[in-house]
Amino acid sequence: MVGGGGHQNPAAAQPVKREKAKVQKNPHQQSEEKPMDVAVGIVVVVVGAIIAIAAFILLGAVMVTLAIVTIIVVCVVTAAQQYLEQANKNKASRSSGRNKFIVFKPSEIDAAVSKRAKWLRGTATYNVYRSDFDGMDIATTVPKGTLPSMQEFHQAIEILRNISHPNVVPFLGACIEKRAIVYRFGENSTLESHLKYLTWEIRVKSAASICSGLMFLHSRKPKPIIHGDLKPSNIIFRPGNACMLSDFGMCYLYSKEFGRLITDPCKIQLDVEALGIVLLQLVTGDLDTKGLRKRVIYYLGDAKGFYKKTSSQQSEILKKFVDPELKRDRTSEDVARMLFLGLRCSDPISKNHPSLATEVLPQIESMKK
Repeated sequence: MVGGGGHQNPAAAQPVKREKAKVQKNPHQQSEEKPMDVAVGIVVVVVGAIIAIAAFILLGAVMVTLAIVTIIVVCVVTAAQQYLEQANKNKASRSSGRNKFIVFKPSEIDAAVSKRAKWLRGTATYNVYRSDFDGMDIATTVPKGTLPSMQEFHQAIEILRNISHPNVVPFLGACIEKRAIVYRFGENSTLESHLKYLTWEIRVKSAASICSGLMFLHSRKPKPIIHGDLKPSNIIFRPGNACMLSDFGMCYLYSKEFGRLITDPCKIQLDVEALGIVLLQLVTGDLDTKGLRKRVIYYLGDAKGFYKKTSSQQSEILKKFVDPELKRDRTSEDVARMLFLGLRCSDPISKNHPSLATEVLPQIESMKK
C-alpha cells in the first residue's frame, strides 16, 4: 500500500540526496563570486555617476552658454525694435507723403522766421526767410494776411510733394497750421546775388536750366503748374552752375487766384514773358526790370537792321548796354542771339512768343561752348 506502514523505498530516496548534493556542490565558489559582483556593481555605479555628473556639467555649461547668448540676442533684438519703432514714430510724425514730405511744427516755423533768421525777400502776399534746420540750409515761405483755406493748402501740398526735377527746388515739407512751405535753399544763394560775377558760359547754362525747369512745370499732368513770379531773386543758384526754380505758384497760393496754380494754361505765357526778361538780365546784368525791355530795343533795334551792320558796329552797339563782365568773352554773336530771344519771349503779345521746347531751349543749348 502506498501510504501504509511508514516504510520507505531506499531506491526512491536516493535521487533526492544527489539533487541536494548537486545544489551544495563547491560552496567556496559561491562565496568568491559574491564580492566580485559587488565590486562590479560599485564600479558600474561610480562610472555611471561620473558620466552623469560629466553630462550634467557639460549640458549645464551648454545650457548656461545658450541662456547667456539667448539673453544677449533678446536684448539686442528688443533694443533694435525699440529704436526702429521710435524712428518710425519720428518719421511718421514728420512725414506725410511718398517723397518724405516733412510736417513741420508751428514752433519750428516760428523759430525759422524769428529775428535770428535772415529775411530773404517778400511780396505783397508772402515772405521768405532763410534759416537752419537739422543742419540743412532751408528757406521758409510764410503768407501775409489772409491764410488759404485748409482744403486749398492740402491741394497745394499734394502737388508739391510729387515734384522732382533737377531744375526745380526740392521741397522739404510744410506746416499746416501756419500754411508755411519749406524747401532746401543751398549755400550758393540766388541767381540775383551771383548775376554780375558770372561768365558767359555759366549764364548760358543758367538760362538753359531755367528754361528746362519751366518746361517741366508747364508739362505737369493733368494740368500745368504756373510759376507766376519768375525772377533772379527766387531762382536758386546751385553748385555746378545749375539753377533751380523756387517759389513757383506761391503768388497764387497766397492769393484769391489759388486755382491758377494748377489751372488756366493761358497763364503759361506769363511765365514765358518773365523768362524773356530773365534772359535780358543775364546779358545786361541789370537787376532793375523796369523799362529794361525798352532800353534793349532802343540800343539794339530790330534783328533785321542789327544784322545788316558790320561785326565791329554790332560790337560797339552791344558795349553800350551789355554787362561789362562779358567784354572779355568773344561772344558778340551769341550775346545778340540771346538778346533777341529774350525780346521775343518778353513780347507783350503772347501769340508772338516762341515755343520753349522747340525754339527757346534748342537755341540756348546751341550757345554752349
